[in-house]
Amino acid sequence: MLARILHIVIAFTLLFMTSCNKTSHDGQRVVSVTILPQKYLAEQIAGNNFAINCVVPANSNPEVYDPTPMQLIEIDKSEAYLRVGGMLGFEMTWMDRLAQNNPDMRIYDTSTGIEVMKVTHSHTHGNGVVHSYDGADPHIWSSPRNVRIMAQNICAALTELDAANATYYRANCDKLTQRIDSVEAVVAQLLEPCQGAAFAIYHPSLSYLARDYGLLQLCIENMGKENSAIVLKNVVDEAIDKDVKVVFVQQEFNPRQVETFARELGVDVVMINPLNYDWATEIIDIAHAIAR
Repeated sequence: MLARILHIVIAFTLLFMTSCNKTSHDGQRVVSVTILPQKYLAEQIAGNNFAINCVVPANSNPEVYDPTPMQLIEIDKSEAYLRVGGMLGFEMTWMDRLAQNNPDMRIYDTSTGIEVMKVTHSHTHGNGVVHSYDGADPHIWSSPRNVRIMAQNICAALTELDAANATYYRANCDKLTQRIDSVEAVVAQLLEPCQGAAFAIYHPSLSYLARDYGLLQLCIENMGKENSAIVLKNVVDEAIDKDVKVVFVQQEFNPRQVETFARELGVDVVMINPLNYDWATEIIDIAHAIAR
């Protein structure tokens, strides 16, 4: 706890000592996002007009991530923040503080218009504090249908920030939407024969993909923690009953319990990265793994 408090004190001391220059090193205007799939979408729409700063780096868990002091300085340079929707652990913990420190920074919600799924969610921070709440499943980017809406929200935000280039952003968004449509077509074709099929995953990050394409997601973890042996046995039994053919584990999690689970089923473990910058390739690869 003391270490985390010291981390925050150092971070905000550095922010106080830093000028309020809202540009990147090369003079571009700066917009911050939380995760890499958002960075991809924002960069396709913004072109070279904005520098897109992604806070949570590759192979990090956005449920529990705490930014470094230098990252907080980069956020302070931002004239806007495109949050996933306030549902991720990082955003729940840090968004209010970031807004208070940079009151001129506009905050946009990229989940606006998405039908969110309700869950009981829990995560444990580095200081051991467990944060639980009944709210929305944050993993909206796992479904191409949601990504299309996220792109429209990002376009609207950039257009509001830079109305003089609105036509440019809308044209870029149209091109991106065509790309998203092609990804959705591939995913739909792969998963249409799998209607009602089940897959297992360590952390339930594919909830929206499962919902939108008629799949069943079985979660191996329990409220952010590994299940007990008894509970895990029950999940194994359900997976056998549902004829699960693949078990997923995300790069940011320890695969040990997933490997045990997969051995019980006699199926393969597939490492995935739903937080991949190249979201299109990742989602298609996931659909291939489910469909095989």
